[in-house]
Amino acid sequence: MASSNPLNVFKGHDSLAQYLDPDLNPPLPLVEIPDSLNPLRSDGVRIFAKMLTALPAQNVKSLPALAMLRSQPHAQHQTIVEASSGSTVLSLAMISRALWGHDDVHAYVTNKKHPDSLRLMKFFGLKTVLYGGLAQQEPSDEKGIMSRLRRMAKSDQGVCYPGQYDSDQNWRAHERWTGAQIWRQLPEVKLFCATVGTGGCITGTGAYLKAMKPSVRTIGVCNVRGDPIPGPRHLAGFETSPFPWRENIDVFETVPSVDAFRASMQLSRYGLICGPSSGQALCGLVAHLQAAKAAGRLAEYADPETNEIHAVFVCADLPYQYMDLYFQKIPKDEFPPTFNENLLSCDPDPYDERHFLSPEQASKLAGGMKPCNSPSSCTCSSKNRRHRPYAPPSPPPSSGGSSPYYPTPSNSLPTPPEFPSIDLSNSSEEDYQENNTIMIDICPRDVYSRNHIHKAWNIPLTPEPEDLYGDAQAVEARWREMKEVVGGPLWPVAEELQERRVLVMCGNGDSSRMMVSMLRARGVEAFCVDGGVGSEVWVGSEVD
Repeated sequence: MASSNPLNVFKGHDSLAQYLDPDLNPPLPLVEIPDSLNPLRSDGVRIFAKMLTALPAQNVKSLPALAMLRSQPHAQHQTIVEASSGSTVLSLAMISRALWGHDDVHAYVTNKKHPDSLRLMKFFGLKTVLYGGLAQQEPSDEKGIMSRLRRMAKSDQGVCYPGQYDSDQNWRAHERWTGAQIWRQLPEVKLFCATVGTGGCITGTGAYLKAMKPSVRTIGVCNVRGDPIPGPRHLAGFETSPFPWRENIDVFETVPSVDAFRASMQLSRYGLICGPSSGQALCGLVAHLQAAKAAGRLAEYADPETNEIHAVFVCADLPYQYMDLYFQKIPKDEFPPTFNENLLSCDPDPYDERHFLSPEQASKLAGGMKPCNSPSSCTCSSKNRRHRPYAPPSPPPSSGGSSPYYPTPSNSLPTPPEFPSIDLSNSSEEDYQENNTIMIDICPRDVYSRNHIHKAWNIPLTPEPEDLYGDAQAVEARWREMKEVVGGPLWPVAEELQERRVLVMCGNGDSSRMMVSMLRARGVEAFCVDGGVGSEVWVGSEVD
């Protein structure tokens, strides 16, 4: 909070240590929430969010992590171990690396942890050690993971266990920084609320605020037993904490997980981006205030000069790693709809612009290209090839309406008289010796018979819409048709073409892009002509 660094710039060999030091940073934001999220605003209640998510590590645990590591400088030469739901051990890893260049940090994590959270830990360079059994274990349980880590550190001098549940550096970090900042920013504060995990934040912040203003009321928020959210604990699991919480926490509230997740989502939608424990803190604060109002005691918290009530809650974490839980907890109708949702079940293969060639590039790839001189009677698509009947694909299942490009009745689709099955075993050396590229034209048969590139094989699809990707139903219809082609008549050919390049052409370039993505996903070196063969450069002229 020092004013010696007003521009918030950190330089020198210890720039990261400076950046992580709260004393060299401005106070973290304290933001009044909008009236729409404050059901008691008309009663004179003003609620402020203390954005501990604005810390460099973006979570509340980075303050005790910094304090614990500073108090144990020998840890830079040891293996650091911690049982953590995520934020503490992530902070330990980042801070130990920033302070000392030390990266030997092990996270002991429940095997019930979501795979995304495990990947997040690996992203930050943590070594993860899984344990089975109860996910949220008690610090005092002699058979629990925390007791095992205490014994490990005691018996092995090469191991450092900071011990977030035991270390006084935990709550004192919040006394030093969180409490001091809030008091400086809002001396009229009357209520402070935070969730109870280790209890460090509520204990330390409460200790500072009560020392400055004994009338401040502190509210600790716990999980409903059997209905946990990440981070906080239920009250019975906290009561054995060695921290001085009894003199610093006035009352406890419990909040169901669905309410916590919902409040977090609502805060985030207004730009106060925070995770479920933050939403739980807001819900617990509001519940306490509403109970006081119902009992006729709300005025006890009012400032004598303004008659307003100033309350602060902590935003402790971010929501991103819990997205699956948000959608499990909150009813579907509370989320906005996804339009064109049918596209989630089709056209999944990646498109790559490097595979979309200009006419000049395509011609070079094919060793020269020119229009066929007699497109209606040529043998480009039949020479040395056997044929078999082609039945058009069935229309896609109903997924929100029909498309003008793919009428619902199957008999409305044009049916080519035959579909070529290309047999390369009988192809002449004259056709392929000079060039390793096979050209495939997927225009309808009547279009192909009017104009096509010499030696291009015709795999006729239904007529191409003018703007394929502007119509979600057309995309699905085209993809289903193409999938049947690639998985049926064409795919045996593609297997024979693993050592050849394929150049796909269509009228305007849209369908050929889809075909290329589909073939590429199956290991074929496929390209397409960007803009299609309908562009003027192809009509009646040769491209070299």
